[in-house]
Amino acid sequence: MKLCTMKRHGENTIGAVVDENIVIDIHEAYTALLRKQGEPKARALARVMIPQSMIEFIAGGESTLDAARDAVSYVIDGKHRVDGDGRPLALPLDDIALQAPIPRPPKFFCATVSRKDTWERAIKPENPHPTYFIKLSSCVVGPYDPIEIPDIGVVGPEVEVAAVIGKPGKYIPGDKVNDYIFGYTIHNDITAHELRKKAEWITVVREDGSQEKLTYQGRYKCFDTFAPMGPWIVTKDEFDDINNQALSMISRLNGEVVQSGTTADTVFPFPAFIEYLSHAHTLEPGDIVSGGTVLPAPGWTMMSIDLRKIGGLLESEVERIGTIKNPIIAI
Repeated sequence: MKLCTMKRHGENTIGAVVDENIVIDIHEAYTALLRKQGEPKARALARVMIPQSMIEFIAGGESTLDAARDAVSYVIDGKHRVDGDGRPLALPLDDIALQAPIPRPPKFFCATVSRKDTWERAIKPENPHPTYFIKLSSCVVGPYDPIEIPDIGVVGPEVEVAAVIGKPGKYIPGDKVNDYIFGYTIHNDITAHELRKKAEWITVVREDGSQEKLTYQGRYKCFDTFAPMGPWIVTKDEFDDINNQALSMISRLNGEVVQSGTTADTVFPFPAFIEYLSHAHTLEPGDIVSGGTVLPAPGWTMMSIDLRKIGGLLESEVERIGTIKNPIIAI
């Protein structure tokens, strides 16, 4: 199932994308189903069974998903395209204002040094483990919203698959991680590469003369709009093993491929990454775990994909999930 957050009647609600062109307002559809069944408090019960917040929906677990499936079946199989008052339950996708699937995730983890080619060259400690940073939820924008880039040097794309956590967990064993994943979406980890190289570091000089260079991602990956996400969440039952399936991951800038790889290119697949995260952090419904990016396409480097200078439209595509399309705006 593809589940999106959409703006309707001035507030966010949840839709189910049933083909390339149709979205079902599952809250309204479930309300109509309950009324058809004679439920006197249909709308109140629908708000409990199918909350309009994606985080609350995810936290509802299987009972909420079952209610959503019933709502979709009522519209598609039962051919109820409008409710009892004639209001549409199935809407053209082009008429919908899609938001980020989770507009403000509780926690947002992103893998670092995740590509196998970089990892193999890296100097690592004994028994190396995943490394990561935390991205601010205020970075998140929707699948078609603009990415606003200040004059901070080269800023580039990093197309990624992000897992959405479905239930609380701590000390999760790797072979149980799939039980804690709700689904997957697309995230582009927009990164100010030049800012990182030139300004976001300090070299500590100790009394004995030894030195250590320190750098943190708090600024160069966390400007507002630096986490476009969407267009929806595809529930985990649509995949066997997303890392081993080697799904295509592509960034395009004005139609030209600038990044290309697959979900098999990351060093630590989601089971290992999420297990490691859960030993430090209690994971919650709606948390985002972004798994890392892929190589630049032939003829490009990360430093030559200069979004602000080139401008235009950035597309981030992952096979079997979809595509987000974000205009670039220099500010």
